[in-house]
This record gives sequence, C-alpha cells and structure tokens, in this order.
Amino acid sequence: MMTFYLDRLLMIIDQSPSYSPLTKKAYRADVRHFCTHAETIDIPSLHRYITLLKQTYAPTTVARRIHALATLFDALVAERALVKNPLAHIKKPSRPLPKHRTAFSYTDARRVIETLQDDTVYAFYFLLLHTGLRFTEARQLHLMDLDLIERQLFVRHGKGQKTRYLPLHDELITVLTRYLDQQTNTDYLFVNNTGRLLDPNQTRKQLRLASQQVLNRTLRPHDLRVTFATTLYREHHADLLTVMRLLGHSDAKTTQQYILPSSEVARSSINRLTPTMHQ
Repeated sequence: MMTFYLDRLLMIIDQSPSYSPLTKKAYRADVRHFCTHAETIDIPSLHRYITLLKQTYAPTTVARRIHALATLFDALVAERALVKNPLAHIKKPSRPLPKHRTAFSYTDARRVIETLQDDTVYAFYFLLLHTGLRFTEARQLHLMDLDLIERQLFVRHGKGQKTRYLPLHDELITVLTRYLDQQTNTDYLFVNNTGRLLDPNQTRKQLRLASQQVLNRTLRPHDLRVTFATTLYREHHADLLTVMRLLGHSDAKTTQQYILPSSEVARSSINRLTPTMHQ
C-alpha cells in the first residue's frame, strides 16, 4: 500500500509546475521518510509519525514536514487516490516564531562588498544588495535577463516558479556595465573563470571571510536581502506592497519578517559601539 502512495506522491511532486527544484527535492525526501515509517495514511498512523518526528527533529523541521504532507495529501484526495486527508482532522504542529534577524546597515554591507577582489563575485553581491534577490535567483540569471536599455532585470527563476521584473539602481547599472565589458560569456550572467556557474560554497565563503575581516561578524547572502528590504522601508519610506513585490513575496506577512523593527536596528547599532581609551 505504501509503495502505491509513494509512487503517486513522487509523481505529483515531479509534475507540479508550482514547485521550485529545491522544493521538489525537499518534498521527495519528506514523502520517502513518511512512507518508510508509516503503515498507511490514516489518523492513528499520522499520530504515531508526528510523535516520531518530534522525538527526532527540531520543531521547525517537524512543522515543515507536516505542512508539506498536508498539501500533498490534498493532491491525493483531488485525484481520488485517497478518500480524505487525515491531517485535516489532526492539529498540526505550529510553526516556530522566526528568529530575530541580525541587522546589517546598508553602509556596513557595502563596506564588506567593496573589499571583494574577484570582479564576478563583487558584481554578484553588489546586485544582491541593490535588488534583494535570493542567492539562487541571482546565480541563475541569464545575460538576456538583463535589460540595460529599459534599466530592468527579469527574474525567471523565482521561488515557486514565479517571475518578476526589477528596476535597476543607477550605480548597479554602472557596476554591471563595467563587469560585462570584461566578460566573453553569452549565456549566464555570472560565471567563474572556467565558464561555469559560480560555486555556491566558494561564493558564500568569500562573503563570510570578508565580513569577518571588516565587521568581525558574519554577513550571509540572505542578510543582504534583509538589508535591502529594511533600507527601502525604513530609510527610503517605500510602502510595504512595493517591498513585497520587489522581494517576490505573495504574502505581506512574509515581507514583514524581512523588515527589521526599529528597536532591532537600534539595538544592532548600539551593539557595534566599541569602548575608547581615555588619556
């Protein structure tokens, strides 16, 4: 029985046009784990499985897996492979509150990026800081996605396969133009010296080492996305809907998690103060 459900669930995942490659990978792992440890899809089996998850994984992982299964079980019901979704009658684990994000000012983020020696990596992170793009979105950009005449960028690999257009900052256009003058590739926007896409681990490592040297803190690519959103909203008074659309969110509640509260920004600024020696 579980072999049948496993096959159906994997097919649903593979055929869904709304799931990104990373989401599909996670969902495949989720259903394989469930089908290995559950006897069938009913309320008693789900109760036992949720107990197992709580004993093994962090609350965030438990909530994500259960919410994923609930979505997939709905698809089974829709195609009549399942009479009803048992998770509709089980209280699902609540998602833990998001952790407080570390505040990095635009100035501090810019200082770190300006120390990067690799021209491609510099242009890559300059783009992230001025567009709020996700790391994967920026890494998969094609040259044809960049329109310097209309001063905009087409994001074709958004989360959930959503596309969007982004306006380009004046200085960002200058940086990208200078970068492209040195490139000979004709496909992807950002490639290494061998013509391949940037290595994710090495690219992240360069930002991490630079930030530890400059700020004595670790600046991650996703922090640039938070800095972009917070700076637009707090300092340049962009409305929430505009920030939401630029980030590619479909829910304003998600966007609000990216805009750091004023108290958090202030606390982060205070924490960067260092004592001085008085003569």
